[in-house]
Amino acid sequence: MLPLCKLPTTTTTPRFLTMDPNIDIDIFRDLDASFMEIFHRTQLQRYLEHLPPGEREQQLNNIMAQGDLYLSQQQQQQQQQQQQQPRYYHVHWIFSHIPFIILNFDQMWRDFSWRAFWARTIDAITSAVIMTVRALRFTTFIIGSGVYFQGVVRRLFVFCDVITFSDNFIRDMFTYILRDSKDILDQCVLLERHLRNVFYFLQYDEYSNLSSFQVIKLAYQNLLASLINVECITYAPNSTGSTTTTTTSSSSATTTSCKILTNTLVFKLSSVFQEYFPALGSTGLKLITLWMYISYALIGDIICLNILLFVSYNLINRFMGYKQVFQGLRDILWNSLFNFIL
Repeated sequence: MLPLCKLPTTTTTPRFLTMDPNIDIDIFRDLDASFMEIFHRTQLQRYLEHLPPGEREQQLNNIMAQGDLYLSQQQQQQQQQQQQQPRYYHVHWIFSHIPFIILNFDQMWRDFSWRAFWARTIDAITSAVIMTVRALRFTTFIIGSGVYFQGVVRRLFVFCDVITFSDNFIRDMFTYILRDSKDILDQCVLLERHLRNVFYFLQYDEYSNLSSFQVIKLAYQNLLASLINVECITYAPNSTGSTTTTTTSSSSATTTSCKILTNTLVFKLSSVFQEYFPALGSTGLKLITLWMYISYALIGDIICLNILLFVSYNLINRFMGYKQVFQGLRDILWNSLFNFIL
């Protein structure tokens, strides 16, 4: 049974069916043809080239009839789909020149009734809740994976720290992004007082009735605050007004003060762009600075990793070149010394 195919609706015989069987198909004749069409042409030619001329013409007519039937069925399906779609209006031409718009109030009443409105509202709310849950689940997975694979990520971006003159270029980037966030320094102070534990709030009774969503939200905020480069000082004021540095657990009256470190490369780039391009604005300045900083760090990291892999590959090849020499030395030592001892 020959598979049904979509063929031209004209009555003329296609070129690929009148070609000589011994001549290969020129696939460059129709450069806009799809691979499936070219493949189907090849299969059809191979099927027809072994038939007698009369039977070949009969099979060709059958295929053309099947193609016409397929096209007519497709057109009928399209017309049925168009008719099934609700139409709120249609144009009626008076004397073939004057358009008169007729509104379909029955269809409009069915689609825009209160019942349909509430149904669509409930569907929209359900879709929004599902998307929110998926976003939270994905964010939690990304954060958990980042914490779990922190060592692997740090090793991959070790050259980024070198070329950006930083201890951790990712923390510098988050510091620049979150520097203007509201109450971010308060979160840093609380983390510093609780030894950088993002779940410190679970030890207090006032947070015992939190829902899972609230726990994840607070942990997420603390995690973001922990990614910021800050310099914190914990001190206790004495009676004379001066301060003495103490630890966080030495007294309940201690005070912790934190400030964001802005002596990194990303802040220097931002100051340069702000000086020479003052019309960028805060959002444009932040986007341009982050794009330049990330591009510089990642491109440098890729180049350094390629150099490292190239050097390692050449050293391994050089070592493998002396493999036979080391094997010969091992055999000599074994046969001349250890063999007699054992």
